[in-house]
Formats: sequence, C-alpha cells, structure tokens
Amino acid sequence: MITELIDYRSIPRVSNSDLTRLKEECLGYPPSARFVPQRAMQFGRAFHSHLLEPESVGGIIEQLLPDMKPVESGRLEQLTEQVRRDSFCNRYLRKSEKERVVLFTDPASELGCKARLDMVYTSPKKRNVLILDFKTTSARTQSQFLQSCYDYDYDRQVAFYIDSLRNSDSQEWAQTRQFRFVLIGVQKQKPHRLFAVDATSIPDFVDYGRKKYRFWLRKWKEQQQEDAGHWLRQAS
Repeated sequence: MITELIDYRSIPRVSNSDLTRLKEECLGYPPSARFVPQRAMQFGRAFHSHLLEPESVGGIIEQLLPDMKPVESGRLEQLTEQVRRDSFCNRYLRKSEKERVVLFTDPASELGCKARLDMVYTSPKKRNVLILDFKTTSARTQSQFLQSCYDYDYDRQVAFYIDSLRNSDSQEWAQTRQFRFVLIGVQKQKPHRLFAVDATSIPDFVDYGRKKYRFWLRKWKEQQQEDAGHWLRQAS
C-alpha cells in the first residue's frame, strides 16, 4: 500500500487533491487555515488503509502516525468494525474494486488527470457503476454531514471521480449508462454513527461540482502556460 501510494503520487497528472492545493494557493490560505487539519488528514488516510487494505495498516500507521496513541489506534479499529457491520457497506466491501486508480483526459481542458477511488462496483454487463467514498467526520447528525459535503468541496470530488470513469483512457466504462456515487460519513466520536449521502440524487450537486473542478483545471492550465513562458524568457 505504501509503495502504491508513492507510485500514484508520482504519476505526472492532475488530481483532485492538486486542485485543492491550487485553490488554497490562489485564495491565499496559510497552512494553518487548511480546510482539513494535517492531523485529521493523516488519521483519515490511516482509516482508509485500515478499512480497504487491512494487511498493510501497520506500515501505514508507522508512516503517517508514528506517535499514534493506543486510544487512537483503538478508535481506528472501532470505526472500521462499524463499517463492516453495516450490511450495505459490507456487501460492497466484498464485491468492489478497492483503491482503483483511473487515468483520464479532461475533454474541456485536455489535461491529463488521475483519480484513486475508494471502492468501485461495476455491474457484470458494465451498465451500472456504484462508487463508494468513505469520510471520517466530526458531524453528529445527517444534516451536519450533508453540510460538510458542501464545505469540503465533496461535490467537486464526486464530479471529478464520476468523470474520471466516463473519460477513462482505457474506455472501460464507455458503455455504462448509470453512475451512482454514495458518500459514507463515519463519525469519529462515539457512537461512531454512519451517514450516507447519495450525491448523484441531489439536484445540481454533480453539475455544480463539475463547474468547480473545470474552473480550477483552467487555472491549472493557465499557471502551466505562465510558468512555461517565464522559463522561456529566462532561457532567452
């Protein structure tokens, strides 16, 4: 898992996380004002590894959270067990591809992009796709988790990931008729409730997210062109 993480990051394509960093740079957010604190991001990565790649969790924890307290390690186990006990989540944990890397070209900007999806279930005839994405959350109610989906740009992520399949370089999902994307919030505090948001059923959620990621892809392309022009001026 650690090697795969490094390999994915080394692929010279634009990811949704790259767009988040670009947004923070353009809007002038200092490191302390990141939408998601670094510690929370590390815990979230460890949770994903514990859930999706349990055989490698020891290495991930050592890499990401070397000073993890026993109580935090126990909390990881509680959260993953809560997910596995849920019949819907457990079903697709068994049936889905996990940590699927997809390479695609955005048709609007013509930029090469990449995505790594938590879980993807493709129906036998490839007519339907279900994407599941897990989020650790401090939300205590369904409405709070739904609000966090807007606060943390999950609409942009949902659109980016769905379009990664639609525009995949492999054309594996070219004949797929329906894409469904469910965000699963896993409450970090007891009682560790699960919240589910079917993002594709919310009016305009995906369309608005698509507008957002394509705006930042245009900014990314403009920045690349500016950097190239600056390098040429320096070289001449």
